[in-house]
Amino acid sequence: MFAVLRTSLRFFVIGFLAGTLFAPRSGAATRGMLREKFTIMVNQFLELAALPPIESQTTAKNGGDGPARRTGTRGTNARSSS
Repeated sequence: MFAVLRTSLRFFVIGFLAGTLFAPRSGAATRGMLREKFTIMVNQFLELAALPPIESQTTAKNGGDGPARRTGTRGTNARSSS
């Protein structure tokens, strides 16, 4: 499975580089366009990375679908020794 993914990625990169090299625009216009798109992608990634992760305990407290906490005592027997 990883071989198919690796091959697909390899041909994508080769196609991207060939398309960039043989583009009908001038080199300066192509580089400017690529720089602009790269800046947008980096900014979007940084915005996504800045979001705090959702913790399962916090969602359970706030009524989410997180795992419910157990209440009560553990390890005690129902029989009393009186």
